[in-house]
Amino acid sequence: MTTADGLSFHCPEGDTLLRAALRAGIPAAYECNSGGCGTCKIVVHDGQVDQLDPDPPGLSDRDRRKGKLLACQSAPRTDCTVKLAAAASWPAGHVRPQRLAVQVVAVRELTHDLREITLRADAPAEFLPGQYAMLSIAAGSAEGAQPQPERAYSMSNLPNPEGLWQFQVKRVPAGLVSPRLVDEVRIGDRIFLDGPYGHAHLQPTDRDVVCIAGGSGLAPMVSVARGLAARDDAADRRLHFFYGGRREEDMCAREFVEEVTSSLRQASLAEAISEEATNGWRGARGYVHELVADYELPGLADHEIYVAGPPVMTDAVVRFLVLERQVPAERVHFDRFY
Repeated sequence: MTTADGLSFHCPEGDTLLRAALRAGIPAAYECNSGGCGTCKIVVHDGQVDQLDPDPPGLSDRDRRKGKLLACQSAPRTDCTVKLAAAASWPAGHVRPQRLAVQVVAVRELTHDLREITLRADAPAEFLPGQYAMLSIAAGSAEGAQPQPERAYSMSNLPNPEGLWQFQVKRVPAGLVSPRLVDEVRIGDRIFLDGPYGHAHLQPTDRDVVCIAGGSGLAPMVSVARGLAARDDAADRRLHFFYGGRREEDMCAREFVEEVTSSLRQASLAEAISEEATNGWRGARGYVHELVADYELPGLADHEIYVAGPPVMTDAVVRFLVLERQVPAERVHFDRFY
């Protein structure tokens, strides 16, 4: 593969143009890695590629008329020359993604439909707090099992030499991957992991931190909070953690905030549920962006703010922060998932 800028890289069989470029150290622009956001648009100047999804939602009719494709949904059939958007550079501590065969070593039920899964690889777990990986389940436990459909899940732990990758997986009833991860996977099972990916990782600044999570977006915010608490200057840093769910039984953020409290100058948790309370809930009602607005955090625009959750929630929070509260866009960190 060759880019229009003259950079060359190899795309092995079974890989996409996007992931091959990232593995080669090329800072290609991307977000969701699954065809939804449209960030990784490319134009193929020479050669032929196959489209994994012939009609990805991230491409508009105008894009198609201009011959644009998505790098995350493109697999080359021949040598190709492509034009792709690239960032100026990688962030400090960047880790190139790789494919790993990992084993389930622990599972824990966090709520009625949210499961914590811990995986172990043979190599150290290297990623930045807040990043994600693509997970797929082997077709069987025997050697040579082929990967199945994959989905993006954020790590909730920190990088470590033991090779442990921890995820919080929410059951999506019609999902291709999550029902198996939540209901079927057992200790000892084999999982395939491809990562790390993502831009919404903990930033190396001295600003206080706001984490805003909804539903399954809890995991990356837990990783960011843990990363903040592990810093040398943690005793001087404040963490404001906001979490929103549908019902009381969805709420499970408190244990993670309490875990990091003793390491920080201050840690606060505000929670809200969006549906009618039925079990004596005494907390706030409403959506998480409304919770942030009601909290009236002083100097909100001076914080590093991390957001994770369903696309509708993420969009609402980002609009509120940037448009209503004039938070500089470069201080609002999120990855879009579809």
